[in-house]
Amino acid sequence: MSTASDAEETKSEAIADSAVRSKKVIMITDLPEGSQVRLRNGQIAEVTANPRDGGWLFVKILESDADPSRVGTDDMAFCVDVIDVIK
Repeated sequence: MSTASDAEETKSEAIADSAVRSKKVIMITDLPEGSQVRLRNGQIAEVTANPRDGGWLFVKILESDADPSRVGTDDMAFCVDVIDVIK
């Protein structure tokens, strides 16, 4: 039997697979604080700090269909996990 979490996991995998197929590269070095990004796992996050090292971003999770308890939490995102800049 399929559950809602299975469906969300499948959605997240589809987003990640799409990003890999498009071979889109997001340059995060100059991404300003306040930008919203889509992560490989399907989450939407806001950039709270950017050390401008090209590798990491500090983010706050805004949307997380697969794990709603993550919304509002702070995290770090590695450059290859950023698949799109939303705004």
